[in-house]
Amino acid sequence: MKKTKIANELLKNTTNEYLKVFISNYISNMKFLEKGYDGDEKLCRFHNCITYIEQESFDITGWNLHEIPTFYAHCFRNNKKNQYFDLAVWDIGDVIPRYLDDDCCEKDAKSIQEAIDNYSV
Repeated sequence: MKKTKIANELLKNTTNEYLKVFISNYISNMKFLEKGYDGDEKLCRFHNCITYIEQESFDITGWNLHEIPTFYAHCFRNNKKNQYFDLAVWDIGDVIPRYLDDDCCEKDAKSIQEAIDNYSV
């Protein structure tokens, strides 16, 4: 799935107005980000997430951007399936799938699917 399709699917399913504006801003700046623009760290980190989702060939259908609780964490949710996964971008360019365990501690995963499978809801 191309980055534009991924971003548009997230935009379609996201209900938080702030996040909708954020994703729309990302979409309008995507061509600059593809060329290496690094003037906005939040957009760069989100671009890293979209790139990771594309590289994993993860089907983002039905998923939304649920929240960005800290500068590095991007939380995604599928409302219909009540599933979650997080993508952490500590350093721009390095994406780590993550999940919350039963004690609400963040744990690294090897893939988005592993993060979904282990996420404690």
